[in-house]
Amino acid sequence: MIKRLADFIAGHPKLIVILAVALLVPSLFGYLATFVNYDILSYLPKDLNSVQGEQILDETFHNAASSFIVIENTQQKDCAELKAKIEQVDGVNAVLWVDSLADISIPQSILPEELTDVFYSQDGTSTMMMVQYKQSGSSDETMNAINAIKGLLNKNCFVSGLSAIAVETKELADKEAPVYIGVAIGVALLIMMFTMQSYLQPFLLLTALLFAVAYNMGSNIMFGSISYITQCIGAILQLGVTMDYSVFLIDRYEEELRYSPDNRKEAMSRAIVGTFTSLAGSSLTTVFGFLALCFMSFTLGADIGLVMMKGVL
Repeated sequence: MIKRLADFIAGHPKLIVILAVALLVPSLFGYLATFVNYDILSYLPKDLNSVQGEQILDETFHNAASSFIVIENTQQKDCAELKAKIEQVDGVNAVLWVDSLADISIPQSILPEELTDVFYSQDGTSTMMMVQYKQSGSSDETMNAINAIKGLLNKNCFVSGLSAIAVETKELADKEAPVYIGVAIGVALLIMMFTMQSYLQPFLLLTALLFAVAYNMGSNIMFGSISYITQCIGAILQLGVTMDYSVFLIDRYEEELRYSPDNRKEAMSRAIVGTFTSLAGSSLTTVFGFLALCFMSFTLGADIGLVMMKGVL
């Protein structure tokens, strides 16, 4: 069985390349259609009191998604104008500030301490607004609303809260993930160019591995969604874990080629058969290692484990 499969692969290289390239198309659509979850709290066990409380806030009071805006050295009327603009942003449910409870014409010095302690800093130079959103903190509507609010703020204004952190986490992940993947590919290429007999082999090897990464990322659509952490580390982990398998195959191929230098297809077929047992055992060990992550009550482990198991297989 393995011999026949190896003979087919080695005997039809053009067909294998065509199939590999063709599979990139559904992989691309799958990758684009997979929802990336930036809400790390959604992976916590549902029986935690904090998670249950968050769910009640969201479903009953629509208050699970909120952020705070700190405004420094700004006049009251300008703060009121900013609040009015924020209230008009799509996705914003309400904005709570001191003018929600008292007229801003009242001097700050005579406002009740119950208000000043909540909305003003001790020195009176800073004030705070609370923004409530219509949807959950990780929803596209809330993230778009936060980006719109950030566009209204000047250098004296700062936005904070879990929803704002989720937005900036998304921006940071989208910005840095391609960079460190590129660095990893560059370093791997450099090392392999000095250790392999041909300068072309490292490029062919990494191309094949990147195809496998694309298939894995595209097939994540079967899960519906993955965490942003899995998306960021999945590709680099898969490259690091599976690169050795390809190196073993190439080494075995070069060894077999010495015995049949005039028949490269037969050498590759024997190399596939010769490395199958050792690579199968090694990959299964890796798979069971990632499988262990799936038993974590913190389901981010299962998210990472399932994606990486699929990538290794």
